[in-house]
Amino acid sequence: MTNKKTYYLWGLFSRQDTKYLCFIKDKVQSKLISPCFEIHITLTGPYLNIDKTFMSKLKFLAESNSSIILDVDGYCFKQEMFKSFYLSIKNSLPLKELRKNIAKLKEIDLDNNYSPHISLCYGNYQIQEKKDLILELPKFNKLIRISKIALVEINRDINQWCILKSFNLN
Repeated sequence: MTNKKTYYLWGLFSRQDTKYLCFIKDKVQSKLISPCFEIHITLTGPYLNIDKTFMSKLKFLAESNSSIILDVDGYCFKQEMFKSFYLSIKNSLPLKELRKNIAKLKEIDLDNNYSPHISLCYGNYQIQEKKDLILELPKFNKLIRISKIALVEINRDINQWCILKSFNLN
């Protein structure tokens, strides 16, 4: 087994929003078993290495950017391990701007296929299971606030995600 560590930047949510999102995630994972992970939205990545200069720039970026509101489209699913069941997020101008500012820290391709989402479980499940689950979940009609940016180390070989450092947005 190779050790393929990469780094990503995640958006983390206000305490109140995290509590509500975890409530939904727990309901989903009571039906669809999943590896454990922090509730988040992936902003950029992968980065193959991170240095002190990047960390300093990231801290400054957080201090100079405000928290942003995410508009949730609703529950969605795909037949992909890491997009198995999720909340779809509109790719709003504030989200695009935050990602563009992050891209200035270290050269990274801002994928035109970026599909903002908040994963509720990872895994491979039958489509009908997912459709049935949507009917059991509460309607999601809430705006979500990104209040922090986190640097995360990911080892996909062993499904391990570790938040190394997080910074509050201004």
